[in-house]
Amino acid sequence: MENSDKYSFTGLLFSKRIWVSILDMIGLALLYSMRTCISVAIVKMTKFIPSESNITECAILNQSSQKGEFDWDQSLQSTILSSFYYGYTVFMIPTGILADKFGGKMAILCSVFASSLFTILTPLSTYIHVDLLIIVRVLAGISQCPFYQGSVIILNRWCATFEISTYLVIALSGAYVGTIISQPLTGYLSSIDFMHGWPLAFYVFGVLGIIWCFAWYMLITENPEDNKYVTHTEKLFIQKHSITKPELDSIPWFQIFTYIPLYIICVSEVGISLYFYVFLSELPTYLSNALGVSLESEGLLSALPFISIFVGINISGPLADILTRITSSKKNIRRLLMGFGSVTPLLFILCVDPAGCNSVLVVFLISGSMLFLGASYAQTSCNLMETFPVHTGIAYGLLNTAANIQGILAPYFVELFTKGHIHEIKYWQYMFITSSMVLVMTTTVFAIFIKTDPPKWARGNDTML
Repeated sequence: MENSDKYSFTGLLFSKRIWVSILDMIGLALLYSMRTCISVAIVKMTKFIPSESNITECAILNQSSQKGEFDWDQSLQSTILSSFYYGYTVFMIPTGILADKFGGKMAILCSVFASSLFTILTPLSTYIHVDLLIIVRVLAGISQCPFYQGSVIILNRWCATFEISTYLVIALSGAYVGTIISQPLTGYLSSIDFMHGWPLAFYVFGVLGIIWCFAWYMLITENPEDNKYVTHTEKLFIQKHSITKPELDSIPWFQIFTYIPLYIICVSEVGISLYFYVFLSELPTYLSNALGVSLESEGLLSALPFISIFVGINISGPLADILTRITSSKKNIRRLLMGFGSVTPLLFILCVDPAGCNSVLVVFLISGSMLFLGASYAQTSCNLMETFPVHTGIAYGLLNTAANIQGILAPYFVELFTKGHIHEIKYWQYMFITSSMVLVMTTTVFAIFIKTDPPKWARGNDTML
């Protein structure tokens, strides 16, 4: 273990604090599995959707090729897929306030437990009525609100200031781990005959979430000094190099909501999240309806882009920390990684159209775009933690609100381009290029106006910043 004054990468690997980040990642992976399994399951749940031409350019589809239980048109499916984000977005700031007040441990615990229950109830609500399904999905969205705020709060208390990027990307990568697991597993479970297949995914992920809650409750404490598993040396190291959070007698609402750099971060998050949610929500539908991929193969192929972004984000985080120790200009580091992570995806997407009906090549290109998107994805959260060492839950609530409005809009954004042409790849390509252009424009705003130093009212212990 490292001594209390010296940073050691080996010490980091064998520290107890890194396990807080890893367990946080597993919790987020389970939440994303619960959130995203419906994107694959809905293909099995629904009947064939005819387009104006009723054929796909890549495979001959007919009414018998998609024998779901529910006759939901594309608009209703868009509403179902986006319903989670209505609750998730609206309650983001209120749950951020509660997370700041009651701490990260309880915010995360309550989030995963409630989400697990609503996930288990999803199949029953679906069979009762589609409106009840939408309500349950909204409630599931509300239940997941506190998780991200709780994560940034507890990581701020457990990690040194110069380890923030590494710890944060480990925790955030749970979103991609969850998607990587849920897409192929849901595809497999949906393809079997037992209980119609698709409900099994909701039961599996819901039960795993409840089991995880017991581990989190028993192993994690709000502060490292209260954790019996942390050595005295490591406690001294964390106390010396972490941000001391003052008691919050009052919240500077006016300063927070009029602080322009916070909105600059939010603008970039809009483009990043729209691009991400387009693939998160609609990639299985694209593979099935436009490229004619089977349900079993679709689940596996849908996971590959998220394996790529998992790799990209876990490279970019430690890389940012290494560059920070080499150069003092955090601002230029954030600009470099953000720019690289927004322009490169556009270049990959421009190659999708020439790939035509080759589903493997198309997924390879999309995966390449997501690999480099990972470089930009971590920069907004890292920049927010730099700018808001205190009031983090509230600031992250605003950032996550901006991000997850895109979760609401993404299915409708896709429908805008593909309605009546869901089986024609050129309309999907128009949509992919447009989302890539939005990504480039919003991240350019970030690169121009970024700030990395917190204002005086948003500082904890000045000596640590």
